[in-house]
Amino acid sequence: MNTTSWWRRKSPDHRIPEHRTIVVVDMTGSGSWHNQVQLRARAALTESVRAALRGAGIPRHSVAVEDRGDGMILLFPATVPKVVILDPAIRLLAEGMNAHNTTSGDPRIRLRLSVHAGEVHRHGRGWAGSDLNTACRLVNAGPLYDLLRRHPHTDLALVLSDVIYQGTARHHYRDIDPATYHPISVQVKELHATAWLTALRTTATW
Repeated sequence: MNTTSWWRRKSPDHRIPEHRTIVVVDMTGSGSWHNQVQLRARAALTESVRAALRGAGIPRHSVAVEDRGDGMILLFPATVPKVVILDPAIRLLAEGMNAHNTTSGDPRIRLRLSVHAGEVHRHGRGWAGSDLNTACRLVNAGPLYDLLRRHPHTDLALVLSDVIYQGTARHHYRDIDPATYHPISVQVKELHATAWLTALRTTATW
């Protein structure tokens, strides 16, 4: 048997993309914290994400995770419904962050999250693709920072791409209330798009 040809047949073709729901998580303001606080914050975020996945019934091994130092990128397979990612997973993450911030003596962990979906490529140990770039641009949109600045007790600012909002959030699935989302204009680098912003664990009004 020609083992070389067998390997080539069985190896994934990295030229073919995979559909994934992409969640980008960033901690706001962590760059000003000293190293020990940053390490504790990373540990708290990791445990809160794991707890949220468990609570939502999403198998941890099904989710690809990329470490970003002050955050992470989560790539969910198409078998995980987008509704489940929004509720209960992200809701549970916000509740976990609120519980941590209530009891911790460290600075509050305040998160910016973006959710998008599209085609991505495995590349070595990481991922690449324009839809991944879009998710990363969304989490850095100015309105997320503005929301957190206006509402200092908000633990999580969430932005959905128009694809996610139109396909999922606007349809009132589970406890998702589309009325809590506010349309925003995102202009970050090459991205110029409409997205949908909301705040979790806050009584903010628009």
